[in-house]
Amino acid sequence: MYVVCNDHLTEAIDEFVEVYEQPPDIYELDSVSFSDWIAPSICDKCDKGPKYLVV
Repeated sequence: MYVVCNDHLTEAIDEFVEVYEQPPDIYELDSVSFSDWIAPSICDKCDKGPKYLVV
């Protein structure tokens, strides 16, 4: 699972495919909510705000 900004979306997709050998599901963080999970405030790859959840 990756929580990334727009700049790192492609990198997160590539890493996911390399590890799991299948395409990920991609969600815009503004469009989804989870009862038991709160999105991090920064991208997994940099200090920008995250925009996407890659799972």
